[in-house]
Amino acid sequence: MFPLHKSVTLTALLLINLLAGCQHQVDPSPLQPAKGYHTSRPKPTDTAANLIKLEWKLVDIIPVVSQLSAPPTGATLITEKKLDDFGGIQVSVYTMASDEDYVYAGISTSQGQYSLGAIGTYNYRQPEDIMVEVVRLFNEKVLKITGGLGANNSLSNYYLIDESGNPLGLLQIDTGHSKELDVDGDGSIESVAAHGNPMSAYIYRWNVDHAEVTYVNDALKADSVVLTDEGIYEASDIGDKQSKRFRLTLEGLIPER
Repeated sequence: MFPLHKSVTLTALLLINLLAGCQHQVDPSPLQPAKGYHTSRPKPTDTAANLIKLEWKLVDIIPVVSQLSAPPTGATLITEKKLDDFGGIQVSVYTMASDEDYVYAGISTSQGQYSLGAIGTYNYRQPEDIMVEVVRLFNEKVLKITGGLGANNSLSNYYLIDESGNPLGLLQIDTGHSKELDVDGDGSIESVAAHGNPMSAYIYRWNVDHAEVTYVNDALKADSVVLTDEGIYEASDIGDKQSKRFRLTLEGLIPER
């Protein structure tokens, strides 16, 4: 997902996908995540008089996955990790010869080998710059790969693995460092992202059959928005001595007293 607000432009990240060491042309139309993956969001229960509604936008670009007939040629392995608690799949992160722009990832499952395309920039190619983990998101157990974009920004890609061992792109976040949290209290885990100074805050949720994103700063008309450890959004403008606090509900943001 390209950023809705200030973020590093990485259009090429979504247009580059290796197939046996060669570039693979990506269909520009949005890809669909796992077939049959539909969940229903709880309906709002009430509307507060001081409610601030959020504008949710479709996330129309997801991580690209393609099957490989052979390992990519010219690859230099950075790190690899076997996920015993996630079907035993093995994730490999590598750079490509003569490419000083991006870092790439691939996985091996019971169904074969797959390219996940670019997962970060070349300047952040050390093992400690890349995180491979299994997390809960949108009521699903998913693979999350995070690579670097800049000093205060990262790229996170989320993937489903179906029962047959086929990986499917679910969500891409390039709007800051992300974490998984049930921020609106609906029982489903969202992803929240933040970056910058002043701070920009985003929320990603699943709505029936697609991911949606909202830019919290716009809703609160604030220069800086920070999510606290208590799950409260603190909004302020440059020069303000005191921030305003808000809590997210299914209906939107309401002032926290």
